[in-house]
Amino acid sequence: MILGQSLMTIFRHSWVMVTLLIASIAALTLIVERLWYFSRNRFNSSKGLIELRRLLTSSTPADALNWAHSQKNPMGRLFTVALENDTLPGDELSDLLYSLILEERLRFERLVGGVGSLANVATLLGLLGTVTGLIRSFGNIAATGSGGPAVVSGGIAEALVATAFGLSIGIPTLFMYNYFTKKAGDVTIALESTSDRLIVMFARMRDRAGAEAPTAEPTAPRSGRPKPTTDDSSWRF
Repeated sequence: MILGQSLMTIFRHSWVMVTLLIASIAALTLIVERLWYFSRNRFNSSKGLIELRRLLTSSTPADALNWAHSQKNPMGRLFTVALENDTLPGDELSDLLYSLILEERLRFERLVGGVGSLANVATLLGLLGTVTGLIRSFGNIAATGSGGPAVVSGGIAEALVATAFGLSIGIPTLFMYNYFTKKAGDVTIALESTSDRLIVMFARMRDRAGAEAPTAEPTAPRSGRPKPTTDDSSWRF
């Protein structure tokens, strides 16, 4: 009970409170979905690079590609594209990996804008509920000609509950929006750093393979002219 008004009565007489309830359900749904997606796509780029280097040096590229396919996260998808296109020049491979990083960032930022919008909408709806509650109170005073507690309690209760409800939705939702935005930026930076290190690693492996490749010994060119001989018997008459 708030100022003699039950919550059911407040919700029944205030469309703002009903809208806030819907906004809270939508915000909670988006937050849970994003938390699930972020936790499912976690990765450790340093450990991943170490494992990939080990597979490329001690095993075959096919084993490294199979391992990259098994990593169901942005790092695994980055390694897969890099291994499938390792014959490309460094600049082209860098552009290809950068486009993949942009796609991964879009996946991480999906629905995050909705979380931020709901945080602002819930706060503003709470203020709107305050205004509508006060309007209702003054309307009751004007209708009855008196300002007793029984007259203004309904509107004041609506104003107080709407403000508290809107802030209780908006503050945690805004916090989660900032968290998701920072997390998406951190993932992008980690993927860009991993991409640069991956290109350098591929370049060094190519140089090492070229240096270790056997080279044929040069042979003297053949000439159609007969070799000179020290026997001068042909000059004798």
